[in-house]
Amino acid sequence: MKSLEGITVLDLTRLLPGAVATQYLVRHGAEVIKIEQPGTGDYARRMNPPLFARTNAGKKSVVLDLKDTEGTNLLLALAARADVLVEGFRPGVMERLGLGYETVREVNAGLIYVSLTGYGRHGPWSTLAGHDINYIAMGGLLGLNLPVIPGVQIADLAGGSMQTVIEILMALHLRRATGTGQFVDVSMTAGVTSLLAIPLAQYADSGQEPIAGKELLSGRYACYNLYEAGDGRWLAVGALEPKFWAELCQRLGCGELTGAQFDEARQDDMKARLASIFRNNDAASWFASLREGDCCVTPVRSVGEVAEELPLEDLPPAPALGEHNGEILAQLKNSRL
Repeated sequence: MKSLEGITVLDLTRLLPGAVATQYLVRHGAEVIKIEQPGTGDYARRMNPPLFARTNAGKKSVVLDLKDTEGTNLLLALAARADVLVEGFRPGVMERLGLGYETVREVNAGLIYVSLTGYGRHGPWSTLAGHDINYIAMGGLLGLNLPVIPGVQIADLAGGSMQTVIEILMALHLRRATGTGQFVDVSMTAGVTSLLAIPLAQYADSGQEPIAGKELLSGRYACYNLYEAGDGRWLAVGALEPKFWAELCQRLGCGELTGAQFDEARQDDMKARLASIFRNNDAASWFASLREGDCCVTPVRSVGEVAEELPLEDLPPAPALGEHNGEILAQLKNSRL
């Protein structure tokens, strides 16, 4: 038995953050009913069909017009028998539709109602439009990577999807003890800020702004850096602890560098020395030889290489738009008889 079997989730979100969050719940046994608007459904269906297929596998699709009284009443009927509702509209939209938390809780006091937004429900930024780049900018993360935009959507996924799953699981645990649901406010920007444990601790201690590419874990030292191998592939060196650095230096034939690991004056020279050594062989050969010791050296793999190793999900395919209207609405009708 999967841990979330018997849990029903209404997913009113679109695009990436909410879809990934509820996909995690599907994988652990929850029934996720995706509520979509008539005609177009989730924007991801047409904007990125492969992404939609991947992040919505195993879900059920029900089309409801939430701007219509009948659609609103059907959503309330579904909410009355659900455990979790996740919505991703801007603050105030669900209230204008007559589906705000205070209204929905009247039909189900045990419902966990999650509002997933860019900037949270309150504050001066709450109604601003935005995307991942804006949330990581306002959350303090993008400034650590300038001028490079991260290759994955950190705010959407780590700040939004993961935070949503965590909050839902905690709320379900609390409901088991109290019998009552709750409103959960998930801000992707706040979620991003929560990832800055080291930079924030550093700033609190020194009052100095972290410098992109110049901190302990962002390229300042030779022992924690990227190096190009002879075949043009890259190697990631994470020999942070002295024992790992000593092992690496011995295996690379530069044991005299062991004691200079954090010598500020020697970093440029040590980076150049390691870069020269790593160019003498290809990345696969370096990984094969260095993995025999505790060196913390790995190749930088491509998305394609990672994809080749991923097992296929044992889930039904993503639903067609409105595919489960008959099934779900029939259940509602029968429950009223």
